[in-house]
Amino acid sequence: MLFKDEIEKVEQPAIEQLQKLGWSYVSGAALAPVLPVDGSPSGERGYYRDVVLVTRLETAIQRLNPWISDENLRKVMREFTHPNYAGLMEYNHAIYQLLVNYLSVEQDLGKGRKGQTVKVIDFDNPANNEFLCTNQFKVEGVNQNIIPDIVCFVNGLPLAVIECKSPYLSSPMAEGIDQLRRYANLRRPEDDEGAQRLFWYNQLVVSTCRDQAKVGTISSTAQHYGDWKDAYPFTDADIRELLAKPLPVINEGAATIDGVASPLTAQERLLAGMFNPTSFLDMIQNFTLYEPVDGRLIKKVARYQQYRAVNKVIERLKAGTTRKEKSGVIWHTQGSGKSLTMVMLAVKMRRDPELQQYKLVFVTDRTQLDSQLSTTFRDAQHETVYNAGSVTELKDLLKKDASDIVTAMVQKFQDAEKEGDFTDLNPSDKIIVLADEAHRTQFGGLAMTINAALPNAPKIGFTGTPLLKTQKMNQAFGGYIDQYKINEAVDDGATVRIIYEGRQVQSDVVGNSLDSLFEEYFKDKSDDEKREIKKKYGVERAIREAPARIRWVCIDLLKHYREKIQPNGFKAMIVVGSRHAATVFKKTLDELEAPPSEVIISGTHNDSAYLTQYTDKTHQKQVIKNFTKPMDEDPTAFLIVKDMLLTGFDAPIAQVMYIDRSLKDHTLMQAIARVNRTYKGKACGYVVDYYGLSDYLTDALNQFSSEDVEGTYHTLKDEIPRLKAAHTRVAAIFAGVKGTDVDDYVLRLKDEDTRQQFEIAFKRFAKQMDVILPDTAAKPFIPDLKLWGKVQNAARTRYRDPGLNISDAGEKVRKLVDEHIVSTGVDPKIPPIDLMAANFKETVEQIKSPESRASEIESAVKHHITVNLDEDPEYYKSLSLRLRDIIEKTAGKWDQQLELLLAMVSTIETEHKQEADDLGLSETEFAFYNILMTEVTNHSEEETVSEAAHDEIKTTSQDLVGMFDEATLIVDFFSKTDEVRRMKKEIKRAVLECSFGDKAIVTVVQDRFMELAKTKFA
Repeated sequence: MLFKDEIEKVEQPAIEQLQKLGWSYVSGAALAPVLPVDGSPSGERGYYRDVVLVTRLETAIQRLNPWISDENLRKVMREFTHPNYAGLMEYNHAIYQLLVNYLSVEQDLGKGRKGQTVKVIDFDNPANNEFLCTNQFKVEGVNQNIIPDIVCFVNGLPLAVIECKSPYLSSPMAEGIDQLRRYANLRRPEDDEGAQRLFWYNQLVVSTCRDQAKVGTISSTAQHYGDWKDAYPFTDADIRELLAKPLPVINEGAATIDGVASPLTAQERLLAGMFNPTSFLDMIQNFTLYEPVDGRLIKKVARYQQYRAVNKVIERLKAGTTRKEKSGVIWHTQGSGKSLTMVMLAVKMRRDPELQQYKLVFVTDRTQLDSQLSTTFRDAQHETVYNAGSVTELKDLLKKDASDIVTAMVQKFQDAEKEGDFTDLNPSDKIIVLADEAHRTQFGGLAMTINAALPNAPKIGFTGTPLLKTQKMNQAFGGYIDQYKINEAVDDGATVRIIYEGRQVQSDVVGNSLDSLFEEYFKDKSDDEKREIKKKYGVERAIREAPARIRWVCIDLLKHYREKIQPNGFKAMIVVGSRHAATVFKKTLDELEAPPSEVIISGTHNDSAYLTQYTDKTHQKQVIKNFTKPMDEDPTAFLIVKDMLLTGFDAPIAQVMYIDRSLKDHTLMQAIARVNRTYKGKACGYVVDYYGLSDYLTDALNQFSSEDVEGTYHTLKDEIPRLKAAHTRVAAIFAGVKGTDVDDYVLRLKDEDTRQQFEIAFKRFAKQMDVILPDTAAKPFIPDLKLWGKVQNAARTRYRDPGLNISDAGEKVRKLVDEHIVSTGVDPKIPPIDLMAANFKETVEQIKSPESRASEIESAVKHHITVNLDEDPEYYKSLSLRLRDIIEKTAGKWDQQLELLLAMVSTIETEHKQEADDLGLSETEFAFYNILMTEVTNHSEEETVSEAAHDEIKTTSQDLVGMFDEATLIVDFFSKTDEVRRMKKEIKRAVLECSFGDKAIVTVVQDRFMELAKTKFA
């Protein structure tokens, strides 16, 4: 049923849409190799291991390069069909370079032998290429074959793989992504469970289940696959027109949509946005980057907001006639990939014939972006990026009339502003300024400095926080070009939501109580010492940094960290008011035996020794790098900072920021965004406020338009309705089930679709519980969490469904549930009783109701069939049909169903051997016999097979098993293509020599026998 849903509701609609977008379609069967008895193979592919459609590739190369010689054509073909590199990413990167940057071959075109560029894909004219999609495309791997659902070829090269899953699975996206990683042999490379060769050429991998669709690259883990929610430049109306899908009609006062048409699905938007030929080639050429991360090469592809923003900028620069018309601001909320957007914009501008003539000036406030730009252009464009190390150097670089790339830190422009003589450096309008953190660089004195130096240069600003209301009114730079707001990023899973919590420590610092608090904290000091403290620090700072107060803060934050953050393996940042306070926090945490902490503060020449121990830059650099690693690699739990790392610092493992200092406006907005980065198992980020920033936060938000800052942060109070809603969704599945008898709940989950609904709903509930625990607000929901956790565990055992688990819920929830299951006498780690186990019947008899006993046997039989299916596919298919017949005929008659199921179980163990013995066959021969008998029957016009044909089937099966017995004595027989090919010829010859033999039977039997042989003889 689920497989049928996958084909009809996901795969087939995807293929139909691809065809409407301009892809031609050929079935996977039509692209299969044609293996003759003698001679060379023919067809689109020589062998199943071949993934390139060589004739189509060769035709495309000749079409795009009509001058190419036969010798060079062979050379180029070999580069693509027989590359030789170390590993998957090396193959992929090298082939990407050949595709995008083209090859060069030496050939005389009339002016002597010189280097000529060979195009394999025409990126400038998409219509010059052949776009082909296929389904069920079988590829031979080392140990097993893979059959991806949809493969997309451009000029014969397999550039995209789409894996389709039924929309009714409990975790269709996760299953699809896991399958893609298996196909590419990325899960457990040592097992050789995939066919890596297909992914040498891959540019996009998509997992879809119709209602959800996500895209990634070969290096993407599940959390890095992204939605494609905007099909820019296409609107929803454009997609509807393409699909001939009218608008849905909504009845007034009704909650449901009429059957006229359904809303556009995620799959439809993704395919329209990414797989129209123009966008598809654009994505490959301009929106794909390879970056080294921790010694590994990572392949990244743009998110939809990055693709949209870059193309909007390109359009504006080319369509505008004045500096103002060309300028504008990209606001993409922090954590959503703003830096990569800047890099991708520069890449696309450098490939555009018109814009590549421009000088690009990047104004950044982070060395990381400088490094990204330099690496990208060196590797992808072979172009040098010039970094201004001084004001003098900056002036020289800006004056230079060249279409080069210049980067400079904000500080250099600020220094230039102070020095003066920084006007009219270059009046050219062939300069584009790209400014990072536009709220600082686009407005105010710095903007004036840039404008004075480059009076005709349009400016594109990038910001992670929205423009202030006052800045929005100033349209001098064209206003917003593109926006990707905070709530959009959270909805997309690009960032996590932030939960704000104001905490009170003993003796809050407020108004008139300052003097009395001072006396309280410093009562052990003399009057002279008190005067000195007030003189040095002032009363309020002295109170805030008093060791006694900091101790109370540390005790409270440690409690919060240990209860909420540490169980899930996350880390924390502590933001303090001064460098001195940072050292006091460090000393106090150590005294309280807290998990390891590090101080990151700046230093000056006159620092005391107690500060200099924390200001060594080499040590800081290592600490910062290590902090981003998991706890088992780096146990540092806390980074204590003042100003450093509050902007531009990405540590996704940081889940909480404890703040004990004043922060305002943009600085506050940027700081709290340090904890919004996504990380496996991270449901939200926390900001815990010990300073009393709620008024500042309100003031900061009031400076922006409300629609811009919607969803900036939530409070625990906001999370309770989410929890109630998640709880209600689970409870609705068990409506009518009373009491706490787990068996009754498990029976409600007998239907596979219901089980999947429960799985999705319960996981959401469990994750939301983890957000709130151990807060008392979660207490009323704990009994149901424990009960449903036990139900989930029992259903996993009853229905042999390993997908039923809460592995991705937080540790706090898992611990609660597991402890409850164990306390009731159940070990969740013990697998379900096997059908063939000696105590199976005894175990079944302990189950109370006949319906539950029948359900247990049915599930055990289904599991037994699934596990053994590869051993004898036809026999176990017949068992499956027999089981279905019993269930359908006795539905509701539980005693009768139980009796028939028990009778079936009693024969399963001996039946297979008995049937084989009756035919005079071994069990292995019987498995081959069943396949051959089925295929002969299916291809025969007669209802029964004649006695003579039956004898031939028996003899042929025995002979072929004997051949396999002998052939598989060869070491690694199945990985030796020549041996496999020889064996296929033997199968073909043996079948064709029979009276029933014909080519239609041979084609199917060859593959089925080889698959069965891998199970029996490998």
